[in-house]
Amino acid sequence: MQRVRGRTRRTRAGGARGRAASLLLVAALLLIWAGPAAAFRLIGSPGNWARWDAALRFVDGEERSLVGGLRYSIEHGDYGVLKDEFLWLGTPPTDAEFEEAVGRAFEHWEIVDPATALPAGFYFVEDLATTAVDQPPTNPFDPAAYLGANAGAEIDIFAETPHAGPSFGASVVFFLDPVSDDLTLTSGTPNYDGVAIAGADIRMNTAFVWTLSSWETLLTHEIGHALGLADLEVSPGQANVSGFIDDDYDPSTSATAAATLTNPFALQIDPVDPDASALFSFPGNLNTDPGLDSPGALLLMESQGWQDLRNTDPKLQNDDFAGRQFLYPVPVPEPGVGLMLVVGAATLPLLARRRATCAETQR
Repeated sequence: MQRVRGRTRRTRAGGARGRAASLLLVAALLLIWAGPAAAFRLIGSPGNWARWDAALRFVDGEERSLVGGLRYSIEHGDYGVLKDEFLWLGTPPTDAEFEEAVGRAFEHWEIVDPATALPAGFYFVEDLATTAVDQPPTNPFDPAAYLGANAGAEIDIFAETPHAGPSFGASVVFFLDPVSDDLTLTSGTPNYDGVAIAGADIRMNTAFVWTLSSWETLLTHEIGHALGLADLEVSPGQANVSGFIDDDYDPSTSATAAATLTNPFALQIDPVDPDASALFSFPGNLNTDPGLDSPGALLLMESQGWQDLRNTDPKLQNDDFAGRQFLYPVPVPEPGVGLMLVVGAATLPLLARRRATCAETQR
């Protein structure tokens, strides 16, 4: 068990060298899938976590940052056509129902954390005017292929066989900015060590037979990857994936494991310097009982357990909210302003949808 705190700031020259040396290793692991394979896991390493930049950033001439919202597009640019690419159990959803499910999958990540009143530090914007491009078309396991901006919108969704093969429900590939610039955190901290995500492509499996609730839940899980969170069941010690980060994980019994995997701890994350938060990293395999398989241990970013959240709202659980706060921290609310934050943050999806509507009417 390792304490996650006491981050050492790199010098600019040292940071550039360290980043250049590790960037391809990080890129090699930015292919993530859901299928056979709380707390949270991150992509990268301390001082090199992958996250979207809160400051305006251009990669290969394309805007790739949280400024103006994370823009997403879909294959074909038409919800009805995309929906018909999939097999559905029973009566297929209507075009409107499918479109609403896609929108909800993004909105699940935008809601206020009900346990801590912390809002999201980002929002999403539908951008169907930008053609989704499935990239790269050749070898998806070549790390160098993921340096630079992806073609299409910042996040693209496709009806395709997942990169890892037809037995997987979905997959995500990341793209990284190869330029050695530090990031600005959503809490306002400038020049923060890290790797800037430059895009993400999501593939949903067309060979599976779906219900709309399952499809929506898995897409929500994949969007978590597009934000920089890893599957909780990744192999222990896998390079450039963090240990299992939690505040008080206790695997003594099934009951203690479930209790410590479901308690809220987002407020324990330092919004100015998340790496300095008083958290613990557990390197072992937690995909057991006691552990992730313990009854009651529900986590969205669990690749083998997301199905249990099909009929549950919110989709994000306490530890998922903690992962969101670590990557995209917002200032801790003062006592008495919780309601104001809830009302304010609840308008983000509405504003995003209004922006998309206005953009559509102007085209």
